[in-house]
Parts: sequence; C-alpha cells; structure tokens
Amino acid sequence: MRTKGRRKIGVHIDMTPMVDIMMLLVIFFMMSTAFVVVYPGFSVSLPQADANKQPVGHVAVLVTRDGRIAVDGRPVAKAGLTSLLRSLGDAKTIVSVQADKEASHGRVVEVMDEIRKAGITKISIATAAKEP
Repeated sequence: MRTKGRRKIGVHIDMTPMVDIMMLLVIFFMMSTAFVVVYPGFSVSLPQADANKQPVGHVAVLVTRDGRIAVDGRPVAKAGLTSLLRSLGDAKTIVSVQADKEASHGRVVEVMDEIRKAGITKISIATAAKEP
C-alpha cells in the first residue's frame, strides 16, 4: 500500500455568494439611509391652514415642542440666533418660522423677536396643508 503519492482532498467552501450578498446589503443600507429626514433630530408637527405657499430662497428657523431651536437644520442656542441670522441674510431675507403646533407661544415669540433683532423684517410662519 502506497499512500505517498495520493493527496487528501479537503472540504472547500466557496465564499463568493456570501461576498455578493454582503455587498448587496451594504448598497441597500447606504441607499436607504440617504433619504433620511431633512432635519435629523428635530421633529416638528406644523399646524394646519388652507394656504400653504412656501417662499423661495428663505431661511428656515425650527422651534420644537420642547423649545429647541435650529436654523436650516443646525441646532442653535437662543443667545446665538441673532448673530447667526445676521450672517445668513439681510433685511430682504425671508425667514420661515417652522414651529411645532405644541410649541410654547412664548418661545415662538422670543424666536421672532430675535429674528427682528437681526434686522430681518420679512417673517413667515410655516403651516401644513389642511386635510380634506
């Protein structure tokens, strides 16, 4: 009996299908997370109204239900709001206040006062379209 010339055949697992599936999962998760909310971390439920026309080329100031403030999706403290708005626009700039319907009226008025202090006089209040 000669076993010297024979080779032992081992078990081989083909990894190609697993790599293909992993790449498909990576592409799926990359594409599904690319369409996340415009303002992550801030959920604002706008009050409803009949007219829903948004101005073109405006700065959006968000006020959440718990009083947090964001300018174009970037969180801002109330103290820094005036200086940030001065750097973003002038008297011709339109600022859209997107306040949650559950937000404190006093907080919304404070934000609008800070917008006026920045020298901006054109302020709109964003609403959602009424459902029929």
